[in-house]
Amino acid sequence: MRARGAKLRCCGVISGTSRDAVDVAIVEISGNYPKNKVIEIFSQSLSFPSGIHKRLLNLSEEATIEEIAALDFLLGEIFASCVLETLRISNLKPSDVDVIGCHGQTVLHRSEGIRIGRRKIKATHQIGNGGVIASLTGIPTVSDFRSADIASGGEGAPLVPILDYALFSSKTRSRVAINIGGISNMTVIPRGADPSRLQAFDCGPGNCMIDVTVRHLTNGTRKYDKDGRIAMRGDLDISEVKRIMRHPYFSRRPPKSAGWFEFGEDFTMRNVSRMERKGLGMSEIIRTLTQVTVEAVADSLKRFVLPSLKDEELPIDEAIVTGGGCRNPVIMRGLRERLKPIEVLVGEDLGINSDTKEAIAFAYLAYLRLMEIPANLITQNCGGRPAILGALYLP
Repeated sequence: MRARGAKLRCCGVISGTSRDAVDVAIVEISGNYPKNKVIEIFSQSLSFPSGIHKRLLNLSEEATIEEIAALDFLLGEIFASCVLETLRISNLKPSDVDVIGCHGQTVLHRSEGIRIGRRKIKATHQIGNGGVIASLTGIPTVSDFRSADIASGGEGAPLVPILDYALFSSKTRSRVAINIGGISNMTVIPRGADPSRLQAFDCGPGNCMIDVTVRHLTNGTRKYDKDGRIAMRGDLDISEVKRIMRHPYFSRRPPKSAGWFEFGEDFTMRNVSRMERKGLGMSEIIRTLTQVTVEAVADSLKRFVLPSLKDEELPIDEAIVTGGGCRNPVIMRGLRERLKPIEVLVGEDLGINSDTKEAIAFAYLAYLRLMEIPANLITQNCGGRPAILGALYLP
């Protein structure tokens, strides 16, 4: 355990639902929890080798134990090389970094449980071996953050709210932090609130359905809808949006978390095939799925959040959007329209790098692990046990 308030330099590593790149962020963290100061020093995104990207995309829940175990160690090597490359570019040495926090690549997340006999067991699994990362970088490494949260009664996600509080809490402004990566999630931070008043949960699909469809309809020549250009050319099929929004996840009350199992390749391709049979072209399909991302966020806010804040004159002043979704003008235009009169901002409006906020979050979670501070805020707020998150590997 380090002295409380000590200034540490931490590195966060994450690869998301799209399984195409590794985000690395180096930050400096000081002050006392929960009012830590988190400053980004350097960040970058590095693509997976093409063969690994394809292997991860094609990885199903029927993968063999042998394949998962081998990929666990291989991804550990890749994550370590990404950290070392980032340090080289930023003119830092491994000895300049106190700890790495690596989320790993999720290969299974089933917060509703997997049936074994008469029981349903919650389960999550991320690969990218922390022991390998620590050994190859020479830096203490924290990984496997989600297991302890599930063991303490939580969903294993989202874990970012503790950083959202540090970055966005305000005495005068009520805010909702919305991150749109592969999956979208939100953290509600009422004005003047302490951490015990936060709400947070996964809204549903972020970019994952759009990305899967773009790769499929372009035969892999494009990975995503850059700047929303495909969606901009298409007409919206609102009947298809309503059909997708009938998925039971959207009506399930928080706390809840989602992942590839709910909204990944299988679910996406069933919907794309139906739309193709109706005669919708690529731009119409992408436009429709982009609206699903907007509706997943707007519906979550209006169905589950605003009613709980009904005593406030203006329950939410600002929505702060980060993640790849905030770079899509179709998504941002849709959110501004659906969330009126809430002011919709991006992370940069508050001095935060929207592209690397989740990597920063895992640097912060690694910091909290060293400080032995329970980081499962939302589980605690829902009556679960406090838990120190992550397994620590020493080089």
